[in-house]
Amino acid sequence: MGFLDKAKAAATELSAKADQALASQGLAGPAAAGKQADKFFRDLGVLAYLDATGRPADGDEKARVMAALQGFEGQGALPSFALQTAAPPPPGAAAAGYAAPPPAPGAGGYGAPPPPPPPNWGTAAPPPPPPPNWGAAPPPPPPQSPPPPPPAPGA
Repeated sequence: MGFLDKAKAAATELSAKADQALASQGLAGPAAAGKQADKFFRDLGVLAYLDATGRPADGDEKARVMAALQGFEGQGALPSFALQTAAPPPPGAAAAGYAAPPPAPGAGGYGAPPPPPPPNWGTAAPPPPPPPNWGAAPPPPPPQSPPPPPPAPGA
């Protein structure tokens, strides 16, 4: 093991020890804070779902979760507010800067019947015409070379 390999191993070990010490004191940095913030976002989603479905949600819990998320935002530990499960925009909509309006009721979508098939749907296309020499006599076999002469006696 060379000098640089030993130095790299020692640096990796020191970094792991530092990360462990910071994590035990709650100072683990933006990556750990982001993971912790994800847990609070999930809790906020659960509380919002309970509220939206008419089930009781504890107001104190909601205030606690909101305070924690505002603290993470103040620390800069929330990198993005982009939705992670949103459907991608249709092709061309992002370039135009807007999304197309949804179809009118009955104009399509999941509840509308499928469109009718094309007029010739289900009928087979006629087969292609046969080649011009179809049905003619087969060509004669190629000429064969004469058989080799027998070996000379005594050779």
